[in-house]
Amino acid sequence: MDSSLLAIAPSLMLFCFISTVTPGPNNILLAHSGAQFGIAKTLPHILGIRTGMTLLHLTILSGLGQVFQRWPVAHTICAYIASAYIIYMAVKIAFAKVHSVNNKAKPMGVIQAAAFQVINPKSWASLITASSVFTLNGDLFWPSALLGVVMFNTATIPGTFMWVTIGKLVSGKLQQPEYNRMFNMTMGLLLLTTLPMIFR
Repeated sequence: MDSSLLAIAPSLMLFCFISTVTPGPNNILLAHSGAQFGIAKTLPHILGIRTGMTLLHLTILSGLGQVFQRWPVAHTICAYIASAYIIYMAVKIAFAKVHSVNNKAKPMGVIQAAAFQVINPKSWASLITASSVFTLNGDLFWPSALLGVVMFNTATIPGTFMWVTIGKLVSGKLQQPEYNRMFNMTMGLLLLTTLPMIFR
């Protein structure tokens, strides 16, 4: 591996880890899913996040960021769509019923979780930063860009499972209606706190 790539690898890995272990829409939804459905049933959700973020990452590297710079109105429209969907998800989570075998609620699937990355403000912010700050010029652009893709899909694993596990650890208490209601309301409100990210 080129020495320039080796030089940026540690800081790139640290950035990828910190940007995905801190609270954001994905992690809040993962904690909720871990609590309501368990770790095994949340695996498609995790796979969807990784698939969606990888596709978004490659799209940004290919020049989508320049499209938004040229037509700011497109970015504004996406921001309002993202806000509406996050509000919908927050309300849905806040008023979710206690999970049971008779409950029709289902964990997020691969396609749904992948599609969510398109409107996830934290995914955009993290990937645009990685695509601009942690890429090299000239012939090393794509090698450094692909290194970033690999890093995001490896350094994020600990944080991802940490949030699912946090949810799983409180799952036993969620059969108590009062605790369940409080947990869901808290998760819904936390999801709403991510809205300002969209309009920064």
